[in-house]
Amino acid sequence: MRLAPLVLVLPFAACVQFPKIDDATDQAARDAAYPKLIPLDTIPQSSAQDLTDQQEVQESLEQRVSSLQARAARLRSGGLTPEERARLDDKVE
Repeated sequence: MRLAPLVLVLPFAACVQFPKIDDATDQAARDAAYPKLIPLDTIPQSSAQDLTDQQEVQESLEQRVSSLQARAARLRSGGLTPEERARLDDKVE
């Protein structure tokens, strides 16, 4: 009995109009030649290793960490004097 609604609705799914996908691409893209495929063995594997020097990456990350920690300290202080900070803390409690 549960299949009856599905059997009644399913034929209408075939009547749905789909947009033309061919109109979404221009003629130049359709006429373009396919790229030449090459085996993976011919691609140099050392190029990715040359780009990432571990020591440079480590130094860069350490600089970023120290910069972010300094920024966090400035944001935590908020530019308030100790008296203003104590007054605000008293109001929050």
